[in-house]
Amino acid sequence: MVSFRKIKSPLRMSEVIVRQIEQKILFGELKPNSILPSENELTKQFGVSRNTVREALRMLEAHEMIKVKRGSRGGSTITQLTADSISDFLIKALGMGGFSGDSIAQFREALEPSIAEIVASIDLDPEFISEMEKNISETKIIYERDEVTGYKNMDFHVILASSTKNPMFIIILKTLRVVFYRITPTSIRKKHQGETLKFHQKILEAIKDRNPMKAKILMEQHMVHLRKALKDIDLNIK
Repeated sequence: MVSFRKIKSPLRMSEVIVRQIEQKILFGELKPNSILPSENELTKQFGVSRNTVREALRMLEAHEMIKVKRGSRGGSTITQLTADSISDFLIKALGMGGFSGDSIAQFREALEPSIAEIVASIDLDPEFISEMEKNISETKIIYERDEVTGYKNMDFHVILASSTKNPMFIIILKTLRVVFYRITPTSIRKKHQGETLKFHQKILEAIKDRNPMKAKILMEQHMVHLRKALKDIDLNIK
C-alpha cells in the first residue's frame, strides 16, 4: 500500500499533498486506474484536516491527474497521464531552481535541430504545414503592431514537435514554451523577435522543400542565436 509523509512545510498543506501524490504518479508508484487511499486514510497519513485533503484532491482533479467519484462508493482513481499533465509537472520541477536560461537554451540547441531534421524528412501531414504557415502569418501581424510575439514564436516550435507525433518531443516542447516565456524579459523578446520570425520562415521553407539538412542547420543557427541572447538570464519561474 502506498504511504505518505506527514507535512512539515512553509507551503500550503494542500499544495504539499498535491506534490507528493504527483511524484508517486509520475514515478510509477501510483499507476493509472489504481485507487488512492480514502479521505480518512489520507487525513491520517498526511496529518491534516479532511478539508485540506479535499482541497488537494480538487487540485489534482483540475490537473487531470485523478478522477474523483463522489458518493458512498466513491473514491479517487489515478488517470492516464497526458502530455499536458506531464508538462505541468516538469514546469513545477524546473521552477524549484538550479537551472539557468543558458542551460535550457543549451538543451534546446541539442534537441531542436534534430526535430527540424525529422520533420523535413517525413511524409508530413499537410495540416501541420498549414498550422505553421498560420502561426507565422499571425506572428507577423503581432510583430508589425510592435507587440510581444514570444508565446506565438514558441507555438511554432510546439507545432514542429507535434508534427513528429512523438509524445516525448511534444511534452518537452510544451514545457519549454511556458518556461521560456516566463524566464525571458520582455525587452529581449522584443529585441530578437524579428530575427526569430525570419528563422521560422526559412525553416518552414526547408521543410516544405523536404530538405532535412537545411532545416537542421537553420534550426541550429536559430538556437545558437537564442542562446547568446539568454546567456546571462537566471531561471525564475513564477
